[in-house]
Amino acid sequence: MLNRVGRFFKRPKNPAGNVYYARLITSHGTLYKLGFTSKSSLVERMAYGNSEDEKLIDRQFIFTFRDDAWDVEQTLLDHFNKHRAFGKYSKDPMKPLCGRGQSELFARDILGLDDELYQPPDEETLKAWKEESEQSKDGCLMILIGLFLIPFTLGFSLFFIIGGASGILGTGKSHQTGVERACRPVHPPEIQNLINSLYYAKEAA
Repeated sequence: MLNRVGRFFKRPKNPAGNVYYARLITSHGTLYKLGFTSKSSLVERMAYGNSEDEKLIDRQFIFTFRDDAWDVEQTLLDHFNKHRAFGKYSKDPMKPLCGRGQSELFARDILGLDDELYQPPDEETLKAWKEESEQSKDGCLMILIGLFLIPFTLGFSLFFIIGGASGILGTGKSHQTGVERACRPVHPPEIQNLINSLYYAKEAA
C-alpha cells in the first residue's frame, strides 16, 4: 500500500518514454541496467551529463517505447527489488553510476534475455567437465583407500587422503571460475508477459 502511494507521488505527468535493459561492463564486473528514459537512445541516456557512462554499454536487449513506460519500469524494479546489485537507495561514489541510476543495477540477468549465458556447452567444455568428473571420482577413491589403510600405516594412508582431497578441491575451484552455465530465470506469468511485450516490441521495431 505504501509503495503504491509513493509511486503515485513520484509518477511524472507524462509517463510515456522508453523502457530499456542492457548489459554493462563496469569496474565491478558485468552488471545489468533496467530503466526508463525520455531520451531517443540508450547511448544518449547513458551519456547524459557528460559522464561517459555510455562507454559501459556492452549490449542492449530492450529499448521500447510505451505510453506507460515509467509505470512498467517501476513494476519491474519493484518485482526484482531484492536482486539489486547495490540496494534501492544506493549512492556510493565508489560504485558505478553514482547518482545516475546506481539503484537500477543488477548483478544477474534478471529478465533472462542474455542468451549468451544459456548456450549449451561446446565440445571443449563437455570434455573439461568429463575430465573434472573423472578427477573427482579418483579423489574419492584415494580417500577411501587412505581411510582403509589408517589401521595399518598412518603415513601411507595420509598420502592417499591428502591426494584425494586435493583432487576434489581442484575440480570445485574449476567450476567456480565459470565452467558451469547459468539457468535462465523463471518469472510469474504477469511479469513474463510484460517482459515478452517489451522484448518482442523491440524485435518488431
